[in-house]
Amino acid sequence: MSLYADSSYPVITAIENIHADQFDQLRAPGTWGTSKQRLAIINEARQSAYRAGTLEKPINPGIVSDFELSGVARRVVGRLAVSPKDMDQQFYNEAIEDGLSDAQYVEIVGLVSRFMCFDVFARGIDIPLRPLPSANSGLPSEKRPKEAVVEKAWVPTIPNFPEGGEISRVLFGPWQPYIMRGLSLVPEEFSAHFNLEEIQYMPSAHFLEFDYQHHEGLTRPQVEIVAARVSALNECFY
Repeated sequence: MSLYADSSYPVITAIENIHADQFDQLRAPGTWGTSKQRLAIINEARQSAYRAGTLEKPINPGIVSDFELSGVARRVVGRLAVSPKDMDQQFYNEAIEDGLSDAQYVEIVGLVSRFMCFDVFARGIDIPLRPLPSANSGLPSEKRPKEAVVEKAWVPTIPNFPEGGEISRVLFGPWQPYIMRGLSLVPEEFSAHFNLEEIQYMPSAHFLEFDYQHHEGLTRPQVEIVAARVSALNECFY
């Protein structure tokens, strides 16, 4: 059965496929967290949203990880899930002082932002949140790119090519702005976000083609108006 088979609204196949793929990827360990840890992060994000009243708890939440997150991890997840506009450099610094590594922080940011996107999408098409999958065994790779350095973000990022070496050319092509490279300390999270944005927003190859229309029924200017208005309502500093 497809991920959104119970939706009364038609869902573009490419969107449904990438959402389903990224749910399925939760079964495997990530870069800094096991599958159980990553599932616990998504569950904690959902619990925070239930308490805040921004999401409705489904009858079937799927597998609930029995892994107990640290207090600092829960604090970061909760803020991300409910009030990301209130995350500043002091909040980040305190999370690092309290035991998270910069790379763990980036992986949490990547996970929560992607799966809150999926949950809000489900709410928007009036279906229950999708159940979480079961965890597979295995250890995280803990591979930190040696090319990552502190540029203008709070966390280290991989510079564009040539400064970022071959990995930057593989990940970014000729160039990517900071807003895209922000998760590159954990390349798997960068790639997951990039692949999602290529479908939900538009293929990056067409970004400077202002008459390009990726979504049926929405022109490029209309897409940008919606994006800007939602960002303003969310108090996104970008």
